[in-house]
Amino acid sequence: MQQHPINQRISFLLQSFKLSARAFSEAIGEKPTITQNYVGTRNSMPGADYIEKVLKHFESINPAWFLTGAGEPFIGDAQASPVTISSKKNKGGVQANNIGQNTINNISLEDCKRSLESSQQEIEQLKAQLASKDALLGAKDDLIAAKEEMLSLLRAGHNRPN
Repeated sequence: MQQHPINQRISFLLQSFKLSARAFSEAIGEKPTITQNYVGTRNSMPGADYIEKVLKHFESINPAWFLTGAGEPFIGDAQASPVTISSKKNKGGVQANNIGQNTINNISLEDCKRSLESSQQEIEQLKAQLASKDALLGAKDDLIAAKEEMLSLLRAGHNRPN
């Protein structure tokens, strides 16, 4: 296979995986327009984050080929695994052939563990924020009570009924 610009290699992957630019973007966790910017008339150059997402998600892609165009597109005897989107607008999962790997719907066990750990940390932060908010609300109530008491004393001191 000839060496092509990376945009043409992305187009080749779209055809190999039988995915639209939108579905490909959603599969790697990018905004739907990102891949279209790379393969469409814009021909923007993908950044390192995008390339990393592609290589992490589609493990059968030969990284040397993807980056330089040298070698074969897929590692070893691997070919593009058929990928289908089960429904539109991220309401369904991405299905792929992942034989002998710890993945379900293209999500690895390690990714799930990292996501769970991140979510648990976020929950702890939110609990701390909630406790802080409750403390502030308690202080606010105390200040309002003190203000009302001060107003009552001032009114009593001046013999004013209101």
